[in-house]
Amino acid sequence: ALERKCGAEKARLVYKSTCPICQAAIGQPVRHSMDHLERAAHAASNADEREIHYDLRSRGVADEYDMDAAASRILRIEAQLEGVTSNPTYISVMSHPIGACFMLSGDSELEYKLPSTVARELGFAAHHAIHHLALVRIIATKTVGLSDLELPQDFGRAPSTVNYDHQIAK
Repeated sequence: ALERKCGAEKARLVYKSTCPICQAAIGQPVRHSMDHLERAAHAASNADEREIHYDLRSRGVADEYDMDAAASRILRIEAQLEGVTSNPTYISVMSHPIGACFMLSGDSELEYKLPSTVARELGFAAHHAIHHLALVRIIATKTVGLSDLELPQDFGRAPSTVNYDHQIAK
């Protein structure tokens, strides 16, 4: 939608331009979401993995300001996940126990490890990404000038909200 609205070159510029409302560019929530998805996909692909450290990540990397780098990263993660789901041991991989490590305060670098499974962390990463797409929607519509009609109807909306809206519409 961004390339259709702006053209390829302008889309690349807009992707990395800071929105005055959100103080972020589209690339930042995209990179952040891919960080989480990549870590969960890595855990799903590596039976030796015992922890996911969500808050230890790089900022200012290529996919944060380069749309093509972001697209390449998305395709790599997608291929990695397809490899996991095509594996005959898929079910046992999903129940693999793992520690999900998070910083729960900005006052220190202390991480808390919560017991989890690979399947739960893949679900968390996908759900987390949807919420960050809400920020992308705001940037795209309020700063870039895309209309809501140029984005998928439920882009950046929580599945439970979409479901609720469908129930109300009935």
